[in-house]
Amino acid sequence: MDESVTTNEMSLRERLVRAADEEIRHRGTVSVSMTAIAERAGVSRATAFRQLGGAQEMIVQVGLLRAERHIERALDRSAGHGDIFAKMEDTMAYNARELPEDPVIVALMAQHSASARHPDILAVTSAVSEPLLRTGQEAGLIRTDIPLEELLEYLIEQTFLAAEDPKRSDEAARLRFRRYVVPALRPQPSEDGGDAALEDLEKALEAATEALAVANRAARRLRHDATE
Repeated sequence: MDESVTTNEMSLRERLVRAADEEIRHRGTVSVSMTAIAERAGVSRATAFRQLGGAQEMIVQVGLLRAERHIERALDRSAGHGDIFAKMEDTMAYNARELPEDPVIVALMAQHSASARHPDILAVTSAVSEPLLRTGQEAGLIRTDIPLEELLEYLIEQTFLAAEDPKRSDEAARLRFRRYVVPALRPQPSEDGGDAALEDLEKALEAATEALAVANRAARRLRHDATE
């Protein structure tokens, strides 16, 4: 536990999350129990369940606590040089390499869709990715036809998949980003784009046909006048 943070300064929930973090470090994610967490935090088992909401939520909260250092480094990357997609690619490559080193975060990734939609995980991801996505939308580089929250969920899921890749190489993570993430984030052609283009072409052909007919009539009049 961080000794610079006293028990009085922490909320009950924070105490429990830190106690869970310590228990997991000693026992692992499989053997940790809510009873042991409650004892370490100095509260009843019922209070621990009420505050943490069960094993799955406890894993989420400990994972978020441990992710703080990763978030700081991701923010450093997003604030660096390069275009929006380059920053996002660097962040995915970093996460794919570093996140699987922590068993708690691995447990989070195993939940996939549930984790990607968890409000606390979305909030943390938003701190890194949302400013980039909004800037990209304003610049016309990122699509606006899908809600921002759904774009964030997609980024989280792709990050989990990159981290679970057996290769887990920088090259593999960057290839995933370029092959699957960039095409999904870029503005898409409108569904009626083809119909609109065809309609414009038909109008142009109709106008050209009419103009040709007018020219033919004028030519016939000239020939008629010339023979009189």
